[in-house]
Amino acid sequence: MSGNAVLLSQTYQEHGIRFDYPSDWQVEDHASAEEIQVLVQSPGSAFWVLNLYFERPVSDELIESAIETYRAEYGEVDAFPSEQNVAGHQGAAVDIEFVCLDLPNTAQVRTFVTDRFTALILSQYSEGEPPETAELIKQMTQSIQCEEDLLGFQEL
Repeated sequence: MSGNAVLLSQTYQEHGIRFDYPSDWQVEDHASAEEIQVLVQSPGSAFWVLNLYFERPVSDELIESAIETYRAEYGEVDAFPSEQNVAGHQGAAVDIEFVCLDLPNTAQVRTFVTDRFTALILSQYSEGEPPETAELIKQMTQSIQCEEDLLGFQEL
């Protein structure tokens, strides 16, 4: 889809991270000493969540935990290893497909590790969402930038 730069017209910049998101999606963040969570919710049921874990858990463990959580919630799920370089960091990735309320759904889990935190990006959308939702989520993930020089970084 062309024109994503126009659709991702808002910028979130807090806690040493920055990313772009659509103007009609709502942002909420929560911070504690152990982690920061930023939830971006579409007008429909799609969402995108960025978690920063300061204890720096292993990426593969986070991926496995996400898969297990989806299996416990939805029963039959298909998980496919994936690749996506995020914020200049290579990390672990998986795409999860499952059915909820008779609609096919996709969850994407991406992780990467910096000197300060392990990041987990979890997004989910259904076939009932507008067709551009998957591309918007991909662009949001690709827009992530991290401040590694401590300037503006708040470790609570």
